[in-house]
Amino acid sequence: MGNETVLCSPECGKMAVLAALLLAVGMIGGGFMIAQGDYAPKVNVSGGPTSPNVYVSSTPPEHVISTSATSSKKVAPDELDILVRVQTEAQNAKDAQRDNAGVMAGLQSSLKALGVAESEMQTTQYSVDPVYESEYVCDQGTSRCHYDSKLVGYRTVHSITVKLSDITMGGDVIDAAASAGTNQTFVDYVQFTLKDETRRSVQKSLLQEASAEAKSKAEGMASGLGISVGRVLAASESYSYNPYPVLYKSAALDYAAEAAAPPTALSAGEIEVSTSVSASFEVGS
Repeated sequence: MGNETVLCSPECGKMAVLAALLLAVGMIGGGFMIAQGDYAPKVNVSGGPTSPNVYVSSTPPEHVISTSATSSKKVAPDELDILVRVQTEAQNAKDAQRDNAGVMAGLQSSLKALGVAESEMQTTQYSVDPVYESEYVCDQGTSRCHYDSKLVGYRTVHSITVKLSDITMGGDVIDAAASAGTNQTFVDYVQFTLKDETRRSVQKSLLQEASAEAKSKAEGMASGLGISVGRVLAASESYSYNPYPVLYKSAALDYAAEAAAPPTALSAGEIEVSTSVSASFEVGS
């Protein structure tokens, strides 16, 4: 049972060499097939509602000039928004609503008498809420204290936005609100703005001006560099339109005791509209 030596005939040696060669060829062939195989996931990028979103990273093109330009214009407002709130309180919700409806009816009647159309008035808030009063009390003979709340009535709030095409009527609308109810009407918001069609027209004109300026800048840069401007590769735009609110702060409007109070006058001023364009142009020698 000691060490034994196994002898292999020449024929046996040939078989071993052949097996090693076959194993090597198989490994080389398998590696080649793996290298040639397409194991990337198949992504359908064809059109259709089920097409996935595919992100493609690319290197920015060479030989590009990028510029930007801004065009601004001050425009006289042609629309005025006034938010008027009618607020009433009573011991029960029904009375609070009834009183509010009476004040609002008087307000709307006064506005129509001024020439405000029904389509220029829109309800933007209506609510009926309980009103509580809280008192901080301490239990007799102890140091335990707490807030004690009790229901004292109900509050009804009805707010309407008056959108005026004739902005000269703004002061008259505010004065009409002053006479509708006693300590029950409030002007919460006054803002001069532009009609949608006016704003779109101004922005279109500014967009054309800013685009032309961006191209002119690119041509000026190219001329200084001794090259030429080619086709547009990319362009984007943004705009700024900031109608300004009038800093109008009102307590309850009650001018009944001031019969000689002068009429309210508002100054419209101007609104600035601004458009910016960024563009990239292909350039050549």
